[in-house]
Amino acid sequence: MESLNDFRRELNELDEQLVALLGRRFAICRRVALFKQEHGIPMMQSGRVEEVKNRAAAAAGRQGVDPKFIRALYADIIDEACRLEDEIIGGKRVSQGTGM
Repeated sequence: MESLNDFRRELNELDEQLVALLGRRFAICRRVALFKQEHGIPMMQSGRVEEVKNRAAAAAGRQGVDPKFIRALYADIIDEACRLEDEIIGGKRVSQGTGM
């Protein structure tokens, strides 16, 4: 029989994995920013934000997760990616996940 502590342990392990994956994602975002900087590519890439949100929302639906929730979560993830890119590139920052 499972206990509440078993569930908590499982959730804690998943949380560690989620944070590790976000760390990997943001490390790639830093590399993208350096690439854009080296090649004179603007931080903003029109259409990319919606592409990322749509792909994540579709994946959420396949996993039984509310796509609306995932779109909101990805808005925050993208906003952080923009902040990181802006830090590296030094360009104009656009909030609310509208750049990448």
